[in-house]
Amino acid sequence: MPWNKQHSAVANSSCAVAGIARGPVHCHRKLARCVGFAVLAACAGASLGAGLTGQGLYPGDPDASAIKLPGDFEAVIRPRMFYKNTDTLTGGEQEAWVIGGLAGLRSPWVADLFQFGAVGYISQKLSGPAGKGGTLLLQPDQSSIYVLGEAWGALRVAGQTITGYRQLIDRPFINTWDNREIPQTFEAYSLTGAAGPLSYTGGYLTKVKTRGSEDFLWASQVAGAPGSQKGVIYAGATYAFANSGYIKLDEVYSTDVFNTFYIEGRYPFSFDDKTRLTLGAQYFPQKSVGDDLIGNFSTWGYGLNAALSYGAVTGQLYYTQTGTGFTTQSPYGDNPSYLNLQQIVFNTAGEKAWGFKGLVDFATLGVPGLTGYVFYASGKDRINSANGAPLPNHHETDLRADYAFAKGTWAEGFVATFRYSWLHQDGSPQTQTDLRAILNYVVRF
Repeated sequence: MPWNKQHSAVANSSCAVAGIARGPVHCHRKLARCVGFAVLAACAGASLGAGLTGQGLYPGDPDASAIKLPGDFEAVIRPRMFYKNTDTLTGGEQEAWVIGGLAGLRSPWVADLFQFGAVGYISQKLSGPAGKGGTLLLQPDQSSIYVLGEAWGALRVAGQTITGYRQLIDRPFINTWDNREIPQTFEAYSLTGAAGPLSYTGGYLTKVKTRGSEDFLWASQVAGAPGSQKGVIYAGATYAFANSGYIKLDEVYSTDVFNTFYIEGRYPFSFDDKTRLTLGAQYFPQKSVGDDLIGNFSTWGYGLNAALSYGAVTGQLYYTQTGTGFTTQSPYGDNPSYLNLQQIVFNTAGEKAWGFKGLVDFATLGVPGLTGYVFYASGKDRINSANGAPLPNHHETDLRADYAFAKGTWAEGFVATFRYSWLHQDGSPQTQTDLRAILNYVVRF
């Protein structure tokens, strides 16, 4: 077959697989743009020569990978490049290409008692076509993001750390949601500590800076109650055991909005040095409280997980179900549901969903640094909780590949990620596709 005809067939086939009801010219351009941005991301990111994880700074002891400054101050500079393109179920398009990351500074512990830190986050637009917003890489009007995401002081007393003002929190329902250019951060007052295998935290959260914004808004506003000024009381604990097993408990009380209790357990069974079975379960009831600022409701979600690993290959099975009273809510972080995929969480009211994930570490196959997975999930019995009307079934398939460049090479610390996803909903005119090309870099000294 001549090259041009072969190329046309590949493009049209790819569009057909993705469910894109567009012509061949559009498909050619889309595929070329996707590949081009992925290559540009790798090249431009390599030229930066600095590091990134997307996370920021917590109070703590010196980090061996940080840049050391006079006076034992630590500096971190961590860039990320991110391209995202989505063709929606209704035929719209979202697109943005950004570069940015974080730059931060953390002091040493003064008299082993006090520490402070600050981190600025940037998501600088390289491309953000008008009318194609919604990626959360940029603000809704496709403008860049510049924000002092962290500015905290910490006091360490008797093994407990008390932290005030802008900071990171990492719990199941309150977390950084770090799957865009910059993470979610919080204005809060927290206490953390540990006693052997038990770690714990708690505090009062006032405001949230979401992933695609420069502004810190009251937690109740982020939850969906415009004009309100209510915060969140939270507490959580994790008890670790059995080499990666744990029990996790959390309570999140969003004043006059809703309350969430969360419990999760995971237990591994090792059969030999290559084979391991891990079982997990989670349960999280939710109920509106006080003034019911986003409505009066009661719901719940639960999930079951079984993962079997043999050498470099892991297979995981999941089942989740959501109560009919309401879709489960997670405005303050990424939803901890087992079936939280690239595009959607299978957590609509009444939904019953199952999924399979297959992961491979290609090091044993001669490609060290390369990992990948395929993840499929399907949900049914969804309803509109307001009137009980049935909603269409939906299905999502995700592909992901990560390549970490080898130690000792000029590119050590670079991690390139490529993600592609198909979301199909019964009755929709087309499949929703989502492409993400990401380059992270972590410099070590």
